[in-house]
Amino acid sequence: MADSAREGRWIGCRLLGWGNMGARMTEQERTSQIGVAIDAHVARLTEQHAHLSASLTAIQAAIEARLRDDGLNYHLVKGRVKSSESVKGKLSKIGSEGTLKYPNGLDDLDDILAVRVITYIEPDVANVVSALTGQFRVLENTDKKAQQVNKGVLGYAAHHLVLEVDADSTPTGCAGCIGQRFEVQVKTVLQHAWAEFEHDIRYKAVGAIPPAIDRAFTLASGLLELADNEFVKIHQAVAQEDVSIPDDASSRAEPITPDALAEVLVAELPDHPRSKKEQYDWLVNLLNAVDITTVEEAVDLIGSADWNFVRERMDYKFPAGHVRIVDDLLLKEFGHQYIEETKALGDDPARASKLRFRLKKLGSP
Repeated sequence: MADSAREGRWIGCRLLGWGNMGARMTEQERTSQIGVAIDAHVARLTEQHAHLSASLTAIQAAIEARLRDDGLNYHLVKGRVKSSESVKGKLSKIGSEGTLKYPNGLDDLDDILAVRVITYIEPDVANVVSALTGQFRVLENTDKKAQQVNKGVLGYAAHHLVLEVDADSTPTGCAGCIGQRFEVQVKTVLQHAWAEFEHDIRYKAVGAIPPAIDRAFTLASGLLELADNEFVKIHQAVAQEDVSIPDDASSRAEPITPDALAEVLVAELPDHPRSKKEQYDWLVNLLNAVDITTVEEAVDLIGSADWNFVRERMDYKFPAGHVRIVDDLLLKEFGHQYIEETKALGDDPARASKLRFRLKKLGSP
């Protein structure tokens, strides 16, 4: 253990009143010792910063890979290492009994590393939570919106997780951060906007927030909840729209493009959600890798596919997005050739091993 960590913990024990030293401290001495303890913990954070940054990069990549592998659509995944100033402010908090709220310093903080996953619609929040709780060890699982509903009030709505990289099921790329705890907030774009604006206003406020401002935030949260519900209805309505596949010879002979591919998949797979826009570019590259280069060739493959076979074999946890299920179809059709031709496409270093695992699920050796 580093000297700064030992010093911080020892002083923290004294501040809790263990032994006779705490009782004999004057208020000035107590305040001074609190400052020394906090400075020791902040120094420890500085010592660990490079490792924490590397851990955050690995964890964020693992989260993005999991969402991509599960075919989930999302707006943004963004992580951060808590700043020294923020840690110092949090560790300075005094509990109701007049002692440090976090006497063990950094060891008491779950949000030194934090990741936000922002989705477009409310149902995807639950899907993301399900995906991540199956990937990491769950220490805390709090549905803030459910809490608000149970209390019959409006306000901050998001899903908070405290997770840990588990030694028994370590995600790819996370071997160097086993045991690392981190917080994940999962929320919709609108929930995120509300939370960011509220935090900005409260942070900049001088003194207590007037009741009228609190009431305005409550009203705004209600409007955003209604808007989130309407976005779900819009999403469902768009998914039910009839989309026609180009049937004239000239259009079908054109090279396949991301937009054309998306249209074909919306028409052929109406029960599967659309993928992130940039993923269709990647899917075009996957198709080209096995010499499927025109709209007609893509339509022939997708239109004649046994999708029920793919669904049953893969046993998706959620309805797979367009790109994920077509990736599995191509794997089924082209087998080991597909693995070799596409293992280096994209930014997932574990793609080859994942494809081999999925190929076995599809019934091929």
